[in-house]
Amino acid sequence: MNRLLNKTAVITGGNSGIGLATASEFIAEGARVIITGRNKNSLDQAVTELGMQARGIVSDTSNLKDVVQLGQQVSAIFPKVDVLFINAGIAKFAPSS
Repeated sequence: MNRLLNKTAVITGGNSGIGLATASEFIAEGARVIITGRNKNSLDQAVTELGMQARGIVSDTSNLKDVVQLGQQVSAIFPKVDVLFINAGIAKFAPSS
């Protein structure tokens, strides 16, 4: 199927795990994807694995400067974003009081 044909998706934390699997599925559905990750080597490896429909941007969602710059970096690659998949994040669990 090509449900995402000619669509552009941005996937934060797309260089591993759920983000990478999502990027792969979006590409299979016809999308171009931009994935983000903190580690350039891991990001480059994921982009290579995903193929020609993928681009990567080194970006750390815990760094506000990176988050602000991400929009500019994305628009330099593709002028329009159709899908935004916010996948990157860290959770800290604590016992309730």
